[in-house]
Amino acid sequence: MKLLDLKGNATDRGRHHGEEMATSIRANIETYRSRFLAGGASADDISEQARVWLNRFRQHDAEYYEEMQGIAEGSGINITDIALLNARYEIAYSLYTTEAAAANDMPSLEPEGCTSFGAQPEYTANGHTIIGQNWDWLEGLLGNVNLLRVHSEKGPNHMVLTQAGIVSGMFGLNEHGIGLCVNGLSAVGDGSELHHRPFHIRVRDIMKASLYNDALKTIYGTDRVCSTNWVIAQSGGEVLDIETSAKVAHTLYPEDGLITHGNHFINRTGIQTEFERIAPCSLYRTPRLERLIRQNSQKWDMDHFKACLKDGFGKPKAICRYPNPADPEPIRTMTVTSVIMDLDERAMEISDGAPDTNPYVRYELFG
Repeated sequence: MKLLDLKGNATDRGRHHGEEMATSIRANIETYRSRFLAGGASADDISEQARVWLNRFRQHDAEYYEEMQGIAEGSGINITDIALLNARYEIAYSLYTTEAAAANDMPSLEPEGCTSFGAQPEYTANGHTIIGQNWDWLEGLLGNVNLLRVHSEKGPNHMVLTQAGIVSGMFGLNEHGIGLCVNGLSAVGDGSELHHRPFHIRVRDIMKASLYNDALKTIYGTDRVCSTNWVIAQSGGEVLDIETSAKVAHTLYPEDGLITHGNHFINRTGIQTEFERIAPCSLYRTPRLERLIRQNSQKWDMDHFKACLKDGFGKPKAICRYPNPADPEPIRTMTVTSVIMDLDERAMEISDGAPDTNPYVRYELFG
């Protein structure tokens, strides 16, 4: 997996990103266009949403927008298409309520799925706080994701896994030992209020937090466009799981040192959940990962976590997801990458592809 060291101001970082990843950025744009079309959006709607979101990024975060401009300049790609990638979460998840309502007619359409965990130091072999997940999403993204190690003039150094062309990422850690994993959720009301801060800007906000309190405030401080599950932890032993819909947030706490999460709401108070109508495999992935981790009576080490994330029960809809050849190519999903983060060591071990067939490679924030 390609690792980019990004330095300088936002424009410099964006240009470097765009120059290095231009081919993958173009591939990702086509992957998402195909996915949105398969979900029922028209080509005109997709282009219009990209233009609208471009303006929203400018309004929400000038530095983030500047880095998007740099990516466009470095790659030679229109900035509206870069906006399409950076708003891919909001555009995609706005489709899922519609897809869930039509699930009986479109059984193969499945959204982004992930299985995550957080472990407290009293229960890990090295006494460190460890979080991780499998990131299950579109097969077309395989080979077009990369790591960003960001040396920023404004905020902490951090490292995130991203899809080429997206300024921020999906999960990562920073120099203060704050780490993040995410899972897709879906609920009635997603996409009904589009003016809130977008998902990928919030990920950047968390990576820029110096205090655990500030990382949490990024989620709790304002309403959201779409549902998301956030596993936010910090070295020293704190792990919280926050289930959010557009307007409701619930906090889940580890039990006996461990919490796991898939893609359905566990606390459904005030929530009309939709994800499991499309992808009921989340209902067994969540408790199965917890059971697999707890089967080891000793304190859990990295090798044990890796073995659990390779589990194939329910294949192809497993913790380690496999592409289903029966699904149309634009919507075919798989485990694109697997990551385990040691927040005390400021390091992550990550696979480029499914972990059962691809090795984990270690990357360090200060390597």
